[in-house]
Amino acid sequence: MVKLKDEQKHDRLIQSAIELLAIAGLTGFSTTKVAQRAGIPQSNVYIYFKNKQALLEAVFQDTVHRQSVAVVHGLDEQAPLTQQLPMSIERLYRFALAEPASVAALQVLLSDSQLKSLLHVKADDQANQQIQRLIKTGVNQGILRPTDLNFLRYFLSRPVFHYAEGVRANLYPDTPAALADLTAMIMGAILQPTVYCDWLQSLPE
Repeated sequence: MVKLKDEQKHDRLIQSAIELLAIAGLTGFSTTKVAQRAGIPQSNVYIYFKNKQALLEAVFQDTVHRQSVAVVHGLDEQAPLTQQLPMSIERLYRFALAEPASVAALQVLLSDSQLKSLLHVKADDQANQQIQRLIKTGVNQGILRPTDLNFLRYFLSRPVFHYAEGVRANLYPDTPAALADLTAMIMGAILQPTVYCDWLQSLPE
């Protein structure tokens, strides 16, 4: 029972940190505010996290994992890459609508270049590794543009996050046609030109 209670406190601190980052950004972030939001004494924060940096690292790993799991859930690794990628875009979009705080917190962390250099994804995050393999395979097979993998991941995520934020603000329509347009734009940015043309021709009328 004690172990379960400790895990619940840990998860509560992570979730509170995510929500605080989403609302206040890095400038408004502190372990004191996280503890207050979680309803836990600040001294207890350091039982779970060595310092503020360790808490931010944990938030980064948690949000990346949540996002990765949402993207790869049920994804058929044997299907052609040009089928997997549109599906991953749709799933990321649904995740962004369902968990806006996680998306906002992740973007806050990645927007600080100094902090970004200190953050690391867990080596055993299988969902994230699956996405990385997907992109690397696409580059090696000449399907994706031969550029930095992180740059490709940027194009696969940031436009989706921006669009989902616009949908929540009633700026963009939440329709299959609008999502298809977004997907086509992303695919045009990451696919080799000839592959993109073939993919467009394969789409149903």
